[in-house]
Amino acid sequence: MRTSQFRFLVVFFLWMGFCTYAQKKSELALDREGIKIYLTKLDTTPFKEYRAVMTVQANIDTVAKQILDINSLKKWNFKTRTSELIRKTSDTSWVFYMKHHLGWPIQDRDHVSRVTLSKKPNEQLITILPINNLMKEKEGIVRLKSFKGFWFLKKINEQQTYVVQQIYGNPGGSIPAFMVNMVVTKGPFESFKELRKRVENLNKK
Repeated sequence: MRTSQFRFLVVFFLWMGFCTYAQKKSELALDREGIKIYLTKLDTTPFKEYRAVMTVQANIDTVAKQILDINSLKKWNFKTRTSELIRKTSDTSWVFYMKHHLGWPIQDRDHVSRVTLSKKPNEQLITILPINNLMKEKEGIVRLKSFKGFWFLKKINEQQTYVVQQIYGNPGGSIPAFMVNMVVTKGPFESFKELRKRVENLNKK
């Protein structure tokens, strides 16, 4: 199969996957400060999937650049202490490493992710999937191996962008699912607030 045909199929199935995610039935769990977070109960796992939504006063490229700036992720992504680029595989595909400090008595978590950007007119999709064979697990840190997610950005106009983040993740270790589900909205809410602040400040410059 030619490379161009392969790339077309990858992008096609990514966008089809987004449409499938968007059709899931979910419940509004938080609506505060212009941020809405929906939770979805899945059939295959006790851990709930979340979808966070907001509109920011910044153009779409500014938002995408911040999400893909791995060196800055730790500055606004909730509980992230380390964020590093492991490998750039193309202009639209990267491998990221991130470590999250959750606080005693919960062990830190980390993950290695393949991050891929695809674009359509006025829309951008950033997919996040685990890639577990590039880095050995570190002692004392629980490696996140079961997760999937995406960022979806839609241009409203030159100064406004509609932002969606949808993530499912199994935190691993021995944390009960009911405890995770009780606090699952806090992370995306805090991250969205910080991301909005950053992109809107950048947009004013």
